[in-house]
Amino acid sequence: MAGRQGRFARPGATGDVRIHHLNTEPRVVCVSADDPLAGRGQVTLAELDGRTIVSFPSGCPRVWRDFWAADPRPSGVAVRYGPVVSDLESLYAEVAHSGAISLQPYAAKHLFPRPGVEFLDVTDLSPCSSALAWHATAEHRPLITAIRQAAKNAWPRPT
Repeated sequence: MAGRQGRFARPGATGDVRIHHLNTEPRVVCVSADDPLAGRGQVTLAELDGRTIVSFPSGCPRVWRDFWAADPRPSGVAVRYGPVVSDLESLYAEVAHSGAISLQPYAAKHLFPRPGVEFLDVTDLSPCSSALAWHATAEHRPLITAIRQAAKNAWPRPT
């Protein structure tokens, strides 16, 4: 983590990264508005087999990339990686214009609506989590401690 600062993250975390869980939500798939699946509202993961999925730069941790591509697939069908993007605007442009798909958190449906892109529920896909993340060496820094406490107050864990 650059400068060993805290960040919002989508786990999994590796190495010396510590996390504080904030939320769990379903994952959805975004497809082009003219995709044959568009308008269905929901799909299964098997219906996405063989589809090209938007990928991320090689510096992205493999565990993270694999999670967001649902790789490996339960069906055994190999995931076909396609266009590489480094930001959300490029991702949604690729989905709208190239026919590639992308798995996203459920919140993306409401936070990132785009013309030419439709979000579909994936009924049999594991959910994703969001978290605060920080390097272990920053564990007791006052700012990290304060942010963690604020998160605990805002999102208490169920008992």
